[in-house]
Amino acid sequence: MYLPADDHRIDLPLPAYDVVIPCYNRAHVVADALESVLAQEHAPTRVVLVDDGSRDDSARVIRRLADAHANVEAAVLPRNGGASNARNVGVSICRAPWVAFLDSDDVWLPGAARALLERAEAYDILVGFFARVEDGGTPGVPECGWFGDDIRYALSTGGVIGPSWSIVRRATVTDVDGFDPSFHNCNDWDFYTRAAAAGARFGRIERCVALYRTVAGSRLVNDSAIGAINAQRVLSHPYLADLLEPA
Repeated sequence: MYLPADDHRIDLPLPAYDVVIPCYNRAHVVADALESVLAQEHAPTRVVLVDDGSRDDSARVIRRLADAHANVEAAVLPRNGGASNARNVGVSICRAPWVAFLDSDDVWLPGAARALLERAEAYDILVGFFARVEDGGTPGVPECGWFGDDIRYALSTGGVIGPSWSIVRRATVTDVDGFDPSFHNCNDWDFYTRAAAAGARFGRIERCVALYRTVAGSRLVNDSAIGAINAQRVLSHPYLADLLEPA
């Protein structure tokens, strides 16, 4: 469900949060993602860097970053299992009541954690805006695929929420058994759909919290074909299928 934001909220202490950063062949940018989290005014309890069986130097970089920071942990997986599995491994290490899933090629903007958690008492998933950065260029206009309207309708139109610009109660993640490893794309769309179906309360904030960066690196083979199949799998979930059935 979606609850309208309360502009007259009472200021409460911000809750603790952890961050999971899954990484596959992103040795050249994963430190940027980590540094953007560690620089937050409201600092995370821990950051879990998960190397998903990378073939580049990511595992070594991740171990070095963990050695350099007391609140950073490294989980190096023996083989590539996909982003869903990597996120699930990361969240199994987390203990804070909230968890964020920042992609290793994205970065948080200053104040992102505070902005996402200021209204945490009323929601289970908070969603901000992001700005695209193509090939190291200038950030684009802030955008968000979800307009703050009915979340069920929004999810029926596509994957409108991204992990890098949202934050989730850890209990919400565990209640729906995390991310589905059988999805090698559309996994975030599937996750938010199952969370919404389970009754998670979604809220949107009017602030750009992340840069969504396009960087060099491996991509899924036949990504568009696999994506079309997985999109149909998400849309077949009863939570969405019932909405999409002809009247």
